[in-house]
Formats: sequence, structure tokens, C-alpha cells
Amino acid sequence: MNIDIIDLKEFYRSSLANKVHMVLKKMLTRLRSSNSSYKTLFVGFGAPYANQKNHEFLLMQAHVGVLAWPDKPNNRALLAYENEWAFADHTFDEIIIVHGLEYAQHAGNMLEECYRCLRPEGRLVVIVPNRRGIWVRSDKTPFGFGQPYTLTQLSQVLKKCEFIPIDAVRGLYTSPSSTWWGNLCSWIFECIASRALQKFSGLVGVAAIKRVYAGIPAKKVARDQRVAIPEVTAI
Repeated sequence: MNIDIIDLKEFYRSSLANKVHMVLKKMLTRLRSSNSSYKTLFVGFGAPYANQKNHEFLLMQAHVGVLAWPDKPNNRALLAYENEWAFADHTFDEIIIVHGLEYAQHAGNMLEECYRCLRPEGRLVVIVPNRRGIWVRSDKTPFGFGQPYTLTQLSQVLKKCEFIPIDAVRGLYTSPSSTWWGNLCSWIFECIASRALQKFSGLVGVAAIKRVYAGIPAKKVARDQRVAIPEVTAI
């Protein structure tokens, strides 16, 4: 079963989304740059976290769908395939993936486009559901769909695509329940788990930079040229 843009929009209208929104905003504050003049691209479903007053844009995956943001007359959201983004190289100072990497059909293609579109030393922020967390076991939230990651797995995926992780954070220790009893248990568990059971957080996030290494000219090595000559046979 796949998730689409309507499912994500409906989730953020639910009471359960309040705690998710609060935690995700806190994680983004920790991981992203504080420079409001940066040109930023949100990949996935970043509408609840983007600021229309800044230089921020939204890119949504073709197989998930797209909604206008902030509104139709002033739309700054577009739809794109994971390996074909309509941006020139080095366009953005920062790229933030929220509700995106876990739904990617080919995570490597998405991260390659992130690398291409980021300027040198640009920042990439990725937040995904934690494979060990309880939220991935409930289909009442967007985190119950797609490919979850542990913090180690996420860091390895980023390194494989030439990003250098510089910071990491965990969040969302509450349970995926909006009942009063669930909220009470969640508050108690949040106080305990954030200290004693960190590996079981609902979300994990990593900030990484695009590191560009200077090329070193290769030395030319003189080699004997060998030419194949057909053997002459006497008649």
C-alpha cells in the first residue's frame, strides 16, 4: 500500500498530527541553518514546515502527488521525478527532506539530485521514521509506510552519496495515540525514553554537508605501444 499527497494532507488535519508537528519543528530547528536568506528546497511534504516569507520552495515526488503552496496564485511547489529535477546545478544553499526519503522508489537517485542542486558546502537535512520506533508499526500515520531507517543506516546512505554528516538528532518518543489515556502514557514515556531508550525514538534526523574535493591531475605514464601485425604465411 502506497501513501499519497491526500493522505499526508489529511494526517496534518488530525489531532494526532499536533505532537508530530511540534517534534519535527524542534528537530528542524536543531539541524537546519539559521540563515533566513538561504535559498531552501523542501523535498517530500514540507508544506507544514516551510516559510513563505523566506526563499523557500517545495518539490514533491511524482508518485506521491503535489498541492499548491502557499496558494495557487503564488505557487512555489512543483512535481518531479526523483532523478529529474528542473533546477540548474548549485541552485540551493539548503535542501530539507521531510516525508520524502522513506517514500523514494530509488533513494540514491533522490540524493544524487540533492548533491547536484546543492552549492558546494551546502547543507542537506533528512528526517525519516526510525526502524526501531513504535510509529513505523502503525498505519494511522505517514510513518507506517515506506522504508524506515536507523540513525546508522541513514548516515551510511548519505556518506555513500558523498555527503558528510555533521549533526544528528532523535525525537518523537510518544505513542501514536490521540486518546487522553494515550496522551498521558505518552507524556510519561517521553520523560523516560528520551533519556533511557534513545534508540527507540519515532524519528531520526541527520544534517550533512556537500563536500567537494579538489581534483589532482593524474600523471601520465609512458607506455610502450604495442601494435598487432598479422602473421605473413608463405604460399
